[in-house]
Amino acid sequence: MVLKPVFTLLFQGAAVVYLLALLFYVFKQYRWAGWTVTFGLLVHTTSQTIRCWRYGFFTLEGAFHAGFFLPWCLAALIVVAWQRNKRQDHHILSALWPLVVVIALVIIIPPTCHNPTPFTPTWSAYLFFIFESLAHACFIMSGWLAVQFLLQRHPQAPFHAYAVWGFVCFSLAQLAGCAWTYLGWGGLFRWGTRHMHSAALWCFYCSYLHTAYLKRFGLRNKARFALAGTLIALVLFYALPLIPRPGRTLAKQQTVMNHAQTAPDQTISAISSSQEAL
Repeated sequence: MVLKPVFTLLFQGAAVVYLLALLFYVFKQYRWAGWTVTFGLLVHTTSQTIRCWRYGFFTLEGAFHAGFFLPWCLAALIVVAWQRNKRQDHHILSALWPLVVVIALVIIIPPTCHNPTPFTPTWSAYLFFIFESLAHACFIMSGWLAVQFLLQRHPQAPFHAYAVWGFVCFSLAQLAGCAWTYLGWGGLFRWGTRHMHSAALWCFYCSYLHTAYLKRFGLRNKARFALAGTLIALVLFYALPLIPRPGRTLAKQQTVMNHAQTAPDQTISAISSSQEAL
């Protein structure tokens, strides 16, 4: 695929720009850091757009894959928050730390984009992946700002707002997932491991929101609660999938992943031919 080196290089270029923005932040050049991460977001957006043609035909699956879309969501949240505060709030730029860590892990451990199937190119599937990645990005921001609050580096850190918006996006993702499951498999819920993890995380943040009714549950306890939610989300959705399943090794999985990327199966050919026919 000719475009593959292009969007890969652009993605790596965005990572370098994000790292440069972090260096500006470390040396207290906050204005330079803000504009640099904004430029990095533009480069990253270009990479995600070109990724739509990674299979030889246009599909949104490549653009909204969590491994590559999650860093984009984090960068977008940072840029939007920085711009909304008229580029004066440099505390939000501290979130460049988790952004750089996340995108570095994506480069070191590249995720596998599953080949398109007849179940995935639907509006409900795209909405699910979009809202889920946005929710995870909000949870990461919430946890990071909670740490800043607990360390008293940012006494007014808006960790609660990001937790609330993360819960809203995650709820929308579950509704879109229900529609996707119904259209694809004839049911509103699939009792799989990942779906149980989603239900557990949703219940956790639902309980977090209800702490507002506890009079003695102060901001520091809320910050600890928000941080715990971030850790749970990272473990359930990003750490556990890296553990090989019984009877399978990571080497075998990587072989299958590489084969799937370099030799698209008949499903992709069928989808491509059907789109050309239309």
